[in-house]
Amino acid sequence: MRILLSFYCVILLVSCQSSVKSDFDLTLEVSSYPLDGAAYMIFDMPNHVNSDTLVSFDPNQRKVVKIPLLGGTPTERSLLFDFDMYPNTFYYINSDSLLFSTGDILFLTDQSGNQFHSVRLFKNLDAIKAEVYTEFPYDGFSDHLFYDESSQSVLYYFAKRSQVEKRKVFGKIDVRSGDWESLPIYHPKEYTGVPLNYTTFPSVTGTSNGLAYIYSISPTIVSYDAPSKSQKEILIKSFEGKQHAEPQTNRDTWSTSYFEEWVLSSPNYLKLIYDPYRKVYYRFSQSALNRSADGEDYYTFLVKNREVYLSILDEEFNLMYNQMLPKGKYDPTKSFVFSKGLWIPLELTTLEKEDGLYGDLFQIVK
Repeated sequence: MRILLSFYCVILLVSCQSSVKSDFDLTLEVSSYPLDGAAYMIFDMPNHVNSDTLVSFDPNQRKVVKIPLLGGTPTERSLLFDFDMYPNTFYYINSDSLLFSTGDILFLTDQSGNQFHSVRLFKNLDAIKAEVYTEFPYDGFSDHLFYDESSQSVLYYFAKRSQVEKRKVFGKIDVRSGDWESLPIYHPKEYTGVPLNYTTFPSVTGTSNGLAYIYSISPTIVSYDAPSKSQKEILIKSFEGKQHAEPQTNRDTWSTSYFEEWVLSSPNYLKLIYDPYRKVYYRFSQSALNRSADGEDYYTFLVKNREVYLSILDEEFNLMYNQMLPKGKYDPTKSFVFSKGLWIPLELTTLEKEDGLYGDLFQIVK
């Protein structure tokens, strides 16, 4: 695949600060920014950023770890749960409330893990069954519960398998009452009449006035404006060549070798993040390799050779920056935003030790 020559000219350095400028007249400063914590806290456990603090939940040890992102000592709190199933996702609301999900129950606890409120996901779901797709509602599109503080609701994704009629793909449940509400958000028009099975999860990000999401198979960004209840779709290309991947329609019948070949030969849109501090969007995308692993370990080959692009867009989705990151260096799927900038962890398989959180800080220079 042919890459624009101007994207080859810069190498990002881990050990010292460097500046990267793209053809769109925006410069990034990149510097090493290790965090005081263990790698498993973001690579293996549900986590999210809350007020410049990385909060990670370890369901096996029943503890919550809080890592200050601006410096300071991590703290942890052991929890005492009173329920039958371990939670698989969580959200730190405030010092008085932690929100957890077991897959069919949402429950709130205090800082000790003592439960004081719960709602069942499926008790009132029939109220919107004619409005959304009928596949199981998934919170697994995110590392944590997608919690809307303004409405005290949790966002869920309704997958489309065999249905071809136009239905809504998101709904939210009130954590106080358990009542469901569907949101007027739909698949992009390019997938009208195309069944997408449950493996097609979106990457979702909250915005200043609603939310935006992408599918891994398409360069289209869907933006939803909550005040006007309107949706718009924006096609953003980050690289040349093949832009769309085959919809993941029949993955239940795929062999491992077929799936690996599908990944290597397909573009992949990995993650979308809205930055409320700088009012921009970051999107990570991966161009199709169109190469076979030829006997090499599949994952090692993928990490070493994939071409991952960082694209930055303003609030109107104008492309401000587009740059290929160094091959094999980062894992953008675990990246996040805080007040200082965009933090991208180093690829875990390339590290000699996993006793820390190693990553780089990307800061926009205007």
